[in-house]
Amino acid sequence: KLQVNNAAVSYNGIYENSVKNAEIVINTNFYGPKLLIEALLPFFRCSSTYKSRILNFTSRLGLLHNVENKEVRAILEDEENLSEEKIEGVIRLFLKQVKEGKWEKEGWPKAWTDYAVSKLALNAYSKILATRLRDSNISVNCFCPGFTQTGMTGGKGSRTAEIAANIGAQLALLPPQFLQTGKFTMGQNLFLHSRF
Repeated sequence: KLQVNNAAVSYNGIYENSVKNAEIVINTNFYGPKLLIEALLPFFRCSSTYKSRILNFTSRLGLLHNVENKEVRAILEDEENLSEEKIEGVIRLFLKQVKEGKWEKEGWPKAWTDYAVSKLALNAYSKILATRLRDSNISVNCFCPGFTQTGMTGGKGSRTAEIAANIGAQLALLPPQFLQTGKFTMGQNLFLHSRF
């Protein structure tokens, strides 16, 4: 069984950084995949012969080094105590600061901030899900296709959507002996893994 989560939205142009639609972006990019994964997990658990796979398309904008807020970083870096509740607490904090107009001064990612926070949350959730399912014959990984030519990027990017989809498909369909879990893979090198 295989689930690939690739749906995402951003309402910013390439050189814009508005958070006007932050709630929609987070609901689509984080809660959408999370709710679908949780709904389908019972079906994945039924597969005992082959390893089931969950692959979340994400972004390097959601990597922890983009977060300057020390409290938020500490929460997300504490892998032993990281939980869905703590991730959702980070999201609530961000949305609260957006409503208060304080988000720019609070150390959030500087590029496409709402999109980056949604991917930060998806990366963190993927990490704890991979740990939770480690003994369940289900792999959970993240893939960043890089700056891809799509409608969301205004057709700009270093690779076509077809090439990015091809690389994602190769990663999703790796032979079982090469399949790992809890990995963040960027770009074209399927074996180049990074910390979330």
